[in-house]
Amino acid sequence: MAEEYSNQNAKKVLVADSDPAVLQAMKDQLQAIGFHATVVDTDTMAIEHLRSEMFAAVVVDHDLSGEGKGLDLLAQVKEIQPDTSRLMLASGVSIDEMTRIASKGLVFRYLTKPWMTNDMKVAILNASERYCLRKEIEAQENRIQTLTDKLQVAEQSVTQANANLADSVEDGDAASGEAPAATPRVAVSFSSDEEDIALTAMNRMLYTFHPNLGNTALRAKALCATIADALGLSETDARTLNLAAQTHDIGLMNSEIGMVRRWMRSPAKCSPEEMEVIRKHPEIAEETLLALHESYAPVAKIVRHHHENWDGTGYPDKLKGETIPRLSRLLAPVIYYCNQNMADMQLIREMETELADRVFDPDAVRTLVQAVPLTRMPRGEREILLIELKPGMELARPIFNTNNMKLLDAALILEEKHVNKVHSINNMTPINPLCLVYC
Repeated sequence: MAEEYSNQNAKKVLVADSDPAVLQAMKDQLQAIGFHATVVDTDTMAIEHLRSEMFAAVVVDHDLSGEGKGLDLLAQVKEIQPDTSRLMLASGVSIDEMTRIASKGLVFRYLTKPWMTNDMKVAILNASERYCLRKEIEAQENRIQTLTDKLQVAEQSVTQANANLADSVEDGDAASGEAPAATPRVAVSFSSDEEDIALTAMNRMLYTFHPNLGNTALRAKALCATIADALGLSETDARTLNLAAQTHDIGLMNSEIGMVRRWMRSPAKCSPEEMEVIRKHPEIAEETLLALHESYAPVAKIVRHHHENWDGTGYPDKLKGETIPRLSRLLAPVIYYCNQNMADMQLIREMETELADRVFDPDAVRTLVQAVPLTRMPRGEREILLIELKPGMELARPIFNTNNMKLLDAALILEEKHVNKVHSINNMTPINPLCLVYC
């Protein structure tokens, strides 16, 4: 079965690079996090392996063999193993070139040379999650198709039986003048369990890609549930809003993580070319959802428009006012609220006085303001630089040194001695410059 198949190959990675040092470093680092690496130095050898065994991820140097064969190889990977996550090692590749490559749909993630160990780890784990998700969906679709086939056979049987019954009734009761009883029909319906499994996997991937995005999705889900109840939304609309809250940022996972980090910390530091890539994420999310299952179509529509502005200055379609889908208008201020780190009252005042009637639907802002005190929100988390650690902050994730020894526990409220300890160790042996704290 496809699900078992994915589990069997989820830890297998193929690496193609002409530099022996790169291959050895990649192999060592992948083994350290529990993956099996097959390393090759030519596109020909890579293709031989691709035709004989399955891989969760393939990592390819952009300039493989010094002839720029990396992109051609990734195209063949897509053809031979379409479910495999494709990553590109790039050095000195321009934003224009990366944008062009991204438009071909060949690259799941970029890794720059030299890469940071943690970035590589996150990228590979994310790639493996993506592979497993695609295999899970494939297995689910097969099960659904099997069920559909069985139901169709059953319905045909019932239809034939009804026809036979009708003939019998017509023959036996025509003289009585009585009409035959109504014919029961078979109704085809499916549960949402398969969707929920896929959604859980996507949420894990999103959090792995960037914790801020995963945390925002959870917080937005909680707020949207309150809003749906307050507005008396139908069960269908409530579920659509819920799913959109959880999946609105999945399109960002197709972007380079460094670019996403810059955008989230300070959009002004992103180049026009980078912003063009970022603004594509609602459309990519829409395409991803539509590719998963046809039942996600209403969710995909809401996600596509979650960055439209009330005054028509948003993206991707520059919709204005009530031309923006209602659920998108409800979702937009929720996402903004869940993304910010300022105190509630300051944030709400900004949304009411500066953003309502320009960025957000004023009615949606009022609904949000009423929903906030009624919602039990998950704690906010944000990724910060190690140098930004300050006494009074609470760690949302442990801090480890380069030997994977825990330095500080999660949930620890930092004192000056803790901050000094981390900085002292970092000065001697650099550790991951990113850490996670509670807002």
